[in-house]
Order: sequence, then structure tokens, then C-alpha cells
Amino acid sequence: MRAWALRGSAVPVLLAVLVWLAGAQVALVSSIPSWANDEAPYVGYVAHLAEGRLPTIDSPIVADPGDVPRGARVLLGWDAAHKDTWVANHPPFYVALLVPVWELTRDDVSHVVIAMRLVNTAGYGVWVLLVGLLTRALVPRRPAVAALATIVAVTPSLVLRSGFAQSDGWGSAAALLLLLMTVRMLHGGSEEVTRRRVVVAALAGTLAAGTRAPGVLAVAACAIALGLAWLLSRRAARRPRYLVAAAVVGGVPAAATSWWYLRNLSLYGDLTGQGALLEKFQRSPVTSLADLGRVPGFDEPILAASVAVVVGLLVVPVLAVRRLPLLPGAWRAGWRPDPGWLLLGSLSLVTLGNTAGFVRDGGGFHDRYTMQVIAFLATPVALAMVAMLRPRREVARDGAADWRRATGWSVVMTVWTVGGLAVLEWSTIFSHQQTYPAAGPWPWVLGLGALAAAAAVPWVMRERTRHEARREQEAARRAATPSATPAAPLR
Repeated sequence: MRAWALRGSAVPVLLAVLVWLAGAQVALVSSIPSWANDEAPYVGYVAHLAEGRLPTIDSPIVADPGDVPRGARVLLGWDAAHKDTWVANHPPFYVALLVPVWELTRDDVSHVVIAMRLVNTAGYGVWVLLVGLLTRALVPRRPAVAALATIVAVTPSLVLRSGFAQSDGWGSAAALLLLLMTVRMLHGGSEEVTRRRVVVAALAGTLAAGTRAPGVLAVAACAIALGLAWLLSRRAARRPRYLVAAAVVGGVPAAATSWWYLRNLSLYGDLTGQGALLEKFQRSPVTSLADLGRVPGFDEPILAASVAVVVGLLVVPVLAVRRLPLLPGAWRAGWRPDPGWLLLGSLSLVTLGNTAGFVRDGGGFHDRYTMQVIAFLATPVALAMVAMLRPRREVARDGAADWRRATGWSVVMTVWTVGGLAVLEWSTIFSHQQTYPAAGPWPWVLGLGALAAAAAVPWVMRERTRHEARREQEAARRAATPSATPAAPLR
């Protein structure tokens, strides 16, 4: 077990297990359907596709009582707007993948919804694993920071949302896989632009853009980044690989999904259909800070991520300003901005700006809208957390000292995640439900398993700290012997 704890994947795997188990618990105990999480219209969307119909946002959730399973009366909304499939502005690629789930479980609406919830939970777990890989790609020489960034990214509200029937889990996982492949190609030079990576990136981009509109932003950013890599490469070493990769990574998703967004433009007047949805639900624009209080869902993600938000807004800018005087010397010494950071930073600005525009126009706010850039946003927060307690005289930014501070923060963030999840589950589920869709001990067994996975995260961080301390002590002893070869660090 201790040997496994030293692997770089240990923390992301434990966090994925936490999400899988906690999300499965939420899936089994939350009332069916969850209107706040758009479950009824998603079930209606799948039902329409199963019958060979392509719905619009005005198509009824229950088009034909004979097409829906037993207990489908719970899918009927309380007014005209909530009787319709309002999520039908999203592309159908992911929803189409749920049609076999519908066919296997359509005898009872509870079975349908729980099965769809668990599919989304699986996607959230894969997303966590990809967050771990992407943070390692951003800070390859700081494994402690990468591990802490993954912990920071898994907020209580995202863990809760993993248990509902939505499209964010697999859509965001696909976007992160696209970004990971692109970052690896940018970091390694044209030799790292392999056929396998280009194919994986194109397929992942197609699923991302074919699931939700933010995936289109990820595809465009990656295609532009690869094109710029070709354009800015040295003329003597310029190869067509980056150009071909840019054309495939951008062209395949565009060819596969553009028809849908053009359909939205024809039906609703814009590519995403957001304007028609805001009009359908009679939302009014946000014109002042006081109006933020009426934005649906605004407070939950902010409070759930408040520790990271405070560090990101107060500490990260201070540390960045302190490093500005070092940039001219670093530039003269040959330092250049990391292309992966430039790609993800640009995508983060566009994604956050797009989300802010949607909220300004009257839409709701949920942290799942930013899942494709949370890995990047969490990385400078983790760097700031580790740097906050570093003595000025300390030069080394790796090894036991790095891991020791990251371990301390991992305790804080893990307790925050578990405590926040418990509060959210109580306030949204247990405080007002008398019965649960799945009876028996399984929901509570899953909850205990999730708690055990969360408790194991700081233990893994502590084991890695001890290993790095022993390695550094051994290296110091060997340094006294000129013929000795120092031990290689564990990455």
C-alpha cells in the first residue's frame, strides 16, 4: 500500500473514487427527478431520440404517454415552460449515447433516472483523473503542487452535482482529454505530434463540442494553439505536423457538429439558443451587484469554493506582482512563456467571460460551467498555497518541503470538501425528503466508502512527504562520497 501511495496517480485516483462513491450515493437517495438539475428534460430528450425525433426547446418532455416508462407523471412540469425539453438546445451526441440506457431501463422512470445519474457520475470520476494528468503537465517539476491542485479542483458542489443526470461529466472529461493531448503536443515539439494523439484529440473534441457549447471554445483554442505553434516555429525546423494537427483537431469536430449549431441559429436566432431560453423563462438581465442575489445557483459554488476563491483573489495576484521584476532577467536568460499555460489561460479568460455574459443576460451560474478550465484555475491557487508558508531564505521549490506544505493544505481542503458535501447533501436532500428511491444499506455504505477515500488523501500526501525527506537525507549522505551517484527524485 505504501508503494502505491508513492505513485503520481495516487491522489487523483483516490479523488476519483471519492467522486464515484459520493456521486453514486446522491444518485440513489435524491428524489426523482431533480428539477433544479434539469433531469426531467434530459429524460425527455433521450426519449425523443429513442423514438427517432430531434426535439426543440419547445417540445414536450412527455410527447406520447405510451413512449414513457411507468411513473412518468413526475416528469410533468408545473407550468408551460417546465413541461418542455428546454435542454434541447444542447447537441445530441452525449444524449444519443444514453439511448441504450433508456432501452434497458425504460420499464420504470426511477430506473431510467438512476442509470443516467450513474453514467454522469462515471464521467465526473474520469474528469478528476484527467484533472490530475493536466495539472502534472502544467507543473511537471512540482508534483506536490499538481497533487494539491487536483484536490483544490474537486469542490463540494461538483461532487454533489456528479450524482445527477446531466451531460457535464463526460462533456468536460472529453474537453480535458482534448486539452491534455494538445498540451503534450505543444510541450514536446513537432516530434510529439503523433497520429495517435491527433486522433484522440479530434475524437475528444468532437464529443466535447457535440455535448455542450463550451466544448466548441476548447476545440477552437486547441486548433489555434497548434496553428500558432507551426507559424512560430523556426523556419529551418518547420514541419507540417502542427499544421496538419491543427486542421484535424479543429476540422473534424467542426464537420461533425456545425450542423447542430446552424440548426440552433435557424430555430432560435443564435448558435447556442441561450437567448430563446432566457426569453422562455422570462429572465431579466443583471444590471447591478444587488441583482446577483437573484441569479439562480450563484451562491452555492462560490461558498463551496470559497477557500480557493480567497487564495486566488488575494494571494495569487500578490505573488504574481512580486515576481514581475524577475521577468526581464529571465527573458534575457532564455525563458519563454509555457505554451500550455498560454493555451489554458486564454481558454479560461474566454470561458469565464462567456459565463459572465450568460449570467449578465439573466442566466444561472453553476461551477460545472467552468469544469473544462478548473484544472488551470486550481494550479496557480495551489502554487500560492505552497508558497504562502515558504521562508524567504528557502530556495528549493521541490522535495520534502514542498510536499510538507502541500500535505497541510490537503488536510484543510479535504476536510472542507467532506464537510461542505455533508452540508449540501443535508440541505438539498436529507432535510426535506422522507423517502429515498433506493432503500437499504447501499447508500450509506457508499457514503462510508467515500469518507474513507477522502481520509486516505492526506495519508498519501504524508507518505510522499516522508519518502522525499528520506530521499533528501540519503542524497546528502551520498554527497559526502564523491563516487556516489545521487538518487533520482520520484516524479
